[in-house]
Amino acid sequence: MRLRPFFLALATLLSGCAVGPAYERPPVETPSSWQSGTAEDRWPAPRWWRDFGDPTLDALEETALAQNHDLRAAVERVAEARALLQVAAAGLYPSLDASAASSRQKSSGSNGNSSSISNRHQALLSASYELDLFGYNRAQAEAAAARLQGSEFDQRTVELGVTALTANTWFTLSALEARLAVARESLDTARAMLGVVQAQRQAGMATDLQVAQQELEIATIEASIPPLQTQRTQAANALALLLGRPPEDFAPQVTPIAQLRLPSPPAGLPSGLLERRPDVRSAEAALQAATADARAATAALYPRLDLTAQGGGASSALHQILDPGSRLFTLAATLSVTLFDGGRLRGELAYSEARVRELAQTYQQTLLSAFGDVENALSAQRNGDEALAAQRRAVDQAQRALRIATLQYQQGMALYLDVLTAQRSLLGARDAEVQARLTRLNAALSLYQALGGGWEEVP
Repeated sequence: MRLRPFFLALATLLSGCAVGPAYERPPVETPSSWQSGTAEDRWPAPRWWRDFGDPTLDALEETALAQNHDLRAAVERVAEARALLQVAAAGLYPSLDASAASSRQKSSGSNGNSSSISNRHQALLSASYELDLFGYNRAQAEAAAARLQGSEFDQRTVELGVTALTANTWFTLSALEARLAVARESLDTARAMLGVVQAQRQAGMATDLQVAQQELEIATIEASIPPLQTQRTQAANALALLLGRPPEDFAPQVTPIAQLRLPSPPAGLPSGLLERRPDVRSAEAALQAATADARAATAALYPRLDLTAQGGGASSALHQILDPGSRLFTLAATLSVTLFDGGRLRGELAYSEARVRELAQTYQQTLLSAFGDVENALSAQRNGDEALAAQRRAVDQAQRALRIATLQYQQGMALYLDVLTAQRSLLGARDAEVQARLTRLNAALSLYQALGGGWEEVP
């Protein structure tokens, strides 16, 4: 154990001999503001889904964070990377081994009439340490540390994806419930109108064709309901899987889509996106690991110096093994270098250098894609507001048109075709309003996701 301070001091002394490339973050042009909105130094809260004002969604998100199997798998991948770091870091320290052996040997004399018995007892303590002259072991440990960090960022990426998909599926389920409600209300209205037309036919004020047209309208609405029910079932099943539970016992009480708030997330400053998007941070961690691998590949071309020390005792009598006369001690140094390997080490270095260049491009592309995601989400949110407002006006006008057409038809001032057209227009407008609201909700959701959610790395 007395040798450990010596080894560590010598390693520190020789640390300046490390070879290979040092990590530098690739240059990226960062916009000063967003084209589709004003930039401010504010970001979403960690529990960003609470901005939608739905306690049921809040509970679903917490369940997904605790029980989603993809997220649990990501947590285990972090544990795997942490274990690999422990393995790589072990090369920075000496290794210490203990051994003990006993043997008994019987040998016959030359005339075969006499024999001798000899005993041999040995106890040894061995230490070995590689002086990391050119930083090979240190680079290996740094690469493992970067991969651990990358796996932690990947876990956050999975977490963001799970929470976003949970919200998206919940919104879709709510929208499908609303669309089913619209279809059923329209069906009730159409059936009531059929009664009016049938009464008018009996009074000689309507024709069989008009009755048939209204019956066709009813059948058309009825046919639109089963596909919506199928989609609703599929959305509920998808939500159950996100929550880590079987679909058959999952029947949530869906919040009406009209009760969900339409938040406008703060977009923050573009420069801050480098630190807030876990996928961007993961891409940078991969580049850092590759740079460390390149340093290790460079160091592998240089000599390696190993120190070994061994001490203990050996004696024919076990009780004398620790006596001064039985003590053993050896100290050795081994310098080794590869003279010829058919180009293997050079090939590994060329590969690692190309890998660094590749991941530098990947990092830059990931960051540019992140900027594009925010711009697209901001644009979708602004356009979603305009589309939803316009669709609300369309519903108001369609309701007014149906009232007028129905009244004029009853007064004999309009054709029945006008009533049918107004009915279909109102059904389409109300259904489109629900879908426009869903689009606006998903635009806000996309912006939260593009901003990295509420994640922020803890220093």
